[in-house]
Amino acid sequence: MEEKPTKTETPKAVPSMTELQKMKLIFDVAKWLIGSVALVIVTMVIDYGFRDRAAGVEEVKQYDRYVTTLIVLNKEVGPRRLLAQYFSYVLPSDKMRKCWQNYYWVVNVEYQAMVKKDSILGSKLKSFMTMKTITQEQQIEFEALDKEKHRTEKELYSEFRLPTGLK
Repeated sequence: MEEKPTKTETPKAVPSMTELQKMKLIFDVAKWLIGSVALVIVTMVIDYGFRDRAAGVEEVKQYDRYVTTLIVLNKEVGPRRLLAQYFSYVLPSDKMRKCWQNYYWVVNVEYQAMVKKDSILGSKLKSFMTMKTITQEQQIEFEALDKEKHRTEKELYSEFRLPTGLK
């Protein structure tokens, strides 16, 4: 006679098989979720990069016509500093804003050197003004200092104007 398996042996074998299938199913779902989420995140990062770059290109197009005249061809440090300061705060693109912040610090060094020079010229001119008598050489030196002082003041404090013909 054949021995029949007992009821206790059969139910143990069947649940272990379904439990293995459940684990496999859970593992497959987890792989699908991780893959989908990773794919979405990677797509979002790439899309953000393209959008940021497109915004940067659009920004450059918007003020490109002013930059050459206001920055490159402009020798006056005051207006260049103001423009760099403005763009370093208002641009929506982080990359472009950072570039303008770096440029601001470069121009600011020039500006501070010019302020120092202007201050020295001002104190020298003051000392000439306190003199009771001035010789011909001192008069020539005074006029040269005065001319240089006006040049530095123009460079520092000139009015910021957009180039003509650009709208």
